[in-house]
Amino acid sequence: MRHVSRSLFSTLLSVPLALLFATGARAQIECYECTPYSSCAESCLQCQGALHPEGYCDSYLYTTCGAVGGYTYGCMDSNCTPSLSEVSRQNRGTYGNGSMFSCSHHRVDWVTKYDNNQCNTNSAYWYVSSCEDTLDGGKSGWFPDCCNGYGPGGTLDSTYTCNHQHSC
Repeated sequence: MRHVSRSLFSTLLSVPLALLFATGARAQIECYECTPYSSCAESCLQCQGALHPEGYCDSYLYTTCGAVGGYTYGCMDSNCTPSLSEVSRQNRGTYGNGSMFSCSHHRVDWVTKYDNNQCNTNSAYWYVSSCEDTLDGGKSGWFPDCCNGYGPGGTLDSTYTCNHQHSC
């Protein structure tokens, strides 16, 4: 009986160790999956043989995202850390969100940032734009309205107007 317990113990111990090592290995991507935001040094597989309708290739070449289009499509230089600075912000929407005792006022902006370190190999990707939803005010009270043009305390405040746009 004791021999069975040791065998069972060693089997149970080996399963978590095998999972630990299995999760450490990263699956190889195919080069068509590289994006302008992939590291130029990221390894990928490029199909060199016949590509079959079923989705498999006869033979692959081991290469990198940078080698297969880093300068054409762009990739991130692996020895560079982006340093983004905001260059423009355009308001696209404002809205209120509330409950019985409080409300919050949001502004939705289209924000463009510039990478001062120019880490991407394609200059078109030195600018990055995104939609940002920020909380810019709030009120408390009995069913407060964050879109009626009045700030906390009842003073006229244009911050608390809304066009009810929730996205860019």
